[in-house]
Amino acid sequence: MHKLGRIAIHEYRLNVFKRSFLLTLMSVPLIIALNVALGFYLESRGDDDSPVGYVDRAGLLADPIPAPVSGSREPLAFLPFSTEQEARTALESGQIQAFFAIPAGYPETRDATLLYLEEPGGSAIRQLYDFIQINLLADRPAGVARRAALIGEGVIKRSLDGSREVPDEGPSFGIIMPMLIGFAFLFLFLMNAGYLMQAVVEEKENRTMEVVVTSVSPGQLIGGKVLGVVAVGLTQLTTWAAVGIVAVVVASAAGIEWFQDASLDWDLILATVALAIPAYLCTAALMTAIGATTTSTQESQATGAIFFILHVVPLYLAWLIIDTPNAAVPTLLSFLPFTALLTVILRNIFASVPAWQVAVAVGLQVLYAAAALWLASRAFRLGMLQYGQRLKWRKLVKARPS
Repeated sequence: MHKLGRIAIHEYRLNVFKRSFLLTLMSVPLIIALNVALGFYLESRGDDDSPVGYVDRAGLLADPIPAPVSGSREPLAFLPFSTEQEARTALESGQIQAFFAIPAGYPETRDATLLYLEEPGGSAIRQLYDFIQINLLADRPAGVARRAALIGEGVIKRSLDGSREVPDEGPSFGIIMPMLIGFAFLFLFLMNAGYLMQAVVEEKENRTMEVVVTSVSPGQLIGGKVLGVVAVGLTQLTTWAAVGIVAVVVASAAGIEWFQDASLDWDLILATVALAIPAYLCTAALMTAIGATTTSTQESQATGAIFFILHVVPLYLAWLIIDTPNAAVPTLLSFLPFTALLTVILRNIFASVPAWQVAVAVGLQVLYAAAALWLASRAFRLGMLQYGQRLKWRKLVKARPS
């Protein structure tokens, strides 16, 4: 174990202090910062609190009822104008951000016009429609009119077992967090494929492997290298998570509506992490095994994308997983290598995966990781006897243990 730890530390330092690693590490925070900045920009466009005018030729808004405003949105002022020319003058002078021209035949003709110089944000449009809608129902009791105007604002989609709720406007930050974690690990698979494939190829190419194996066993060498590269990936993930937390706090403090409810389902997050770590370890060991069976770095890197494709198979079957999350096929995919991570995440978004299935899935992923480490060690041991030749997987499976 002492030698395994030293190899892991050496592999970790070798990769972490590379300039390419530091550039990669900083690229994701920059992308997060750009996305947050874009969110600020879009939110600022949607939060224009300038008044909205209207020209009412139908007499619909002679005694207007104020529209209810839900969430954190600020109510807009609606200003009446006698003629469209007056409204145009106010629009051009910046007194209003838009105006609604209602013809005499409205609402029978359903023909009305919204005029603006710059398109209003989504919040202004929604409030304008609510304002028109509630006044169309002015002859109804006030409570009925208000409830009708709020239709679509408070609709919640709930799973049949009552364990999951998704607002009508889309998943909240807390709901999609497990999916973000899953994709972060998949991103690590893709980014670290080169490190994993080269774990033993370089030593084989420069002919230093004979010296290395006189001091450590193949199992210690492979195990140490895989653990070192996995630690590199977790370092990246931890850094990105810290930057993401800061970004969420800043966005929430700035009033961006999507981040106002940042409550997290820790059971889902823990289940995701418990699945992701052994799944990452399993993939890392298999990538290392491929590197041990090939004869050059270029040849080994060409196969790295295959593992990424295998992990995203559940996305191609998302329609089936979402429609029937607890059916036989989604349940089976939850227990298989490569597909378990995203399948369990998708199932947990729209239903509640039984705890025993999560436990079995985690246990199987640990077994897959152990088997992959054994296979990588075996591939390396046999590959040592065939310098310059490709090791066939059929021979790897059939060969007797030494």
